[in-house]
Amino acid sequence: MQNKELIKTIQKRQTIYAFLKRIYEKELPKEFLAEMPGKLKPLNGLADALPAKSKQAVKELVQFADSISSKNLDDTVLKLAADYARLFLSIHKVPPHPSESVYREGAMMQFYRDEVLKTYWSFGVDKVKEFTEPEDHIAVELGFMMFLCDKAAGALKKGDSKDAEKYIQAQKDFLENHLAKWVPKLVKDVVENARTPFYKGVAVLTQECIDMDVPATADILKQLKS
Repeated sequence: MQNKELIKTIQKRQTIYAFLKRIYEKELPKEFLAEMPGKLKPLNGLADALPAKSKQAVKELVQFADSISSKNLDDTVLKLAADYARLFLSIHKVPPHPSESVYREGAMMQFYRDEVLKTYWSFGVDKVKEFTEPEDHIAVELGFMMFLCDKAAGALKKGDSKDAEKYIQAQKDFLENHLAKWVPKLVKDVVENARTPFYKGVAVLTQECIDMDVPATADILKQLKS
């Protein structure tokens, strides 16, 4: 695969991580939802390659987005905000807080929060102060993957394959050591407790993204080293 194709592949992955990060970060505003139908159309093609249950959830997500119109936008905003609060703000304790420490250690701000923080710092990254959740919140971890994709694509644009390799290796390590270790449990909780097809579909999409990205990063590394 030539550098231009590799860059496109990495940038597509960056776009997916950016999309997922925004959804888990906070409730969605009208503006975001108004653009949703067009943004999610490409997911129909992806859904066909997924297992039956995942395919159904992703297709329902797209159908939900297609049903959004200017007439019912306010109502949709309220429904999704209520579901977001139920799923990600620990209002009912199930699902628990969407952070790695909670899912792997049973409490917030534990070892894994410190571990991801050290990883961020090693790449010169710090969490945005305005976002008050801990550093191992799913939105922050997805944002770090987005950052690494951006850096890898930037390095390839400069013709620096060694630097790109460093950032892709960091993605593979972060996926295997963090996201792949706890996000499947979060996904299961969201699928079982979501009251809208939107968040159920997003959870399934998140799982599929992680499942596909582990071998994808290994393949990109292989190409960079060849």
